[in-house]
Amino acid sequence: MNQRTNYILFYIGIALLLIGAFGLTFMAFFVIIGLPVYIIGIILILVVKRRLKIKLFWILGTIVSIIIFWPIWTKINTIEPETYLISENYTGKVKIIYGLDCGIEPKIENGRKILEIPNDGILFVKYKFESGIIDHEYYSVDRNGKRIKFEQFENYKNGTKNVPGIGFSASGNFPGEMPNGGFSSESPLTVHFSEFQVLRDTILKFDSIVRSRIEKCK
Repeated sequence: MNQRTNYILFYIGIALLLIGAFGLTFMAFFVIIGLPVYIIGIILILVVKRRLKIKLFWILGTIVSIIIFWPIWTKINTIEPETYLISENYTGKVKIIYGLDCGIEPKIENGRKILEIPNDGILFVKYKFESGIIDHEYYSVDRNGKRIKFEQFENYKNGTKNVPGIGFSASGNFPGEMPNGGFSSESPLTVHFSEFQVLRDTILKFDSIVRSRIEKCK
């Protein structure tokens, strides 16, 4: 490897290190791409002919930066934790509608917003929708006020399903009216919502019936 190639590879390695470190620190969705980029950067720096101190400076420096700034970025981008309280008999979709004057101001319990879901599954809140890293907990509440925590319906680690469980979490909006008479999500009158689904035995029984009908129809 001649000196010019060595020089180019070294600085390409540094660039990849910085890009990978930035992505891993400030863009959680970038991990799948950012980690390989970062590793390639490390490999390039290690294989070129440079003093070990310089190599360690760049590699360890970016690792330390990720360790320091990742918790800070996560803290800044995590929205206020929310706890959802759902009647023990409720099954189906739950919708949270944001930013409406007729909505509630949820009480705070141990640093978490407490959202009590009505019997129709539709809750209006005064505060506006925020995007970011979420910290949500879901509880089934019986008539005595006892809370039993829901798990996510899909257990992706082992492929099992938790019943009852919470699934199909998503967010969206109802487009607002524009001055030209049309409707757009860019309108200041747009109403944002988030939703999830409470899944119990009835859902699984229905799914099993559907699967059975499909098999019979084949």
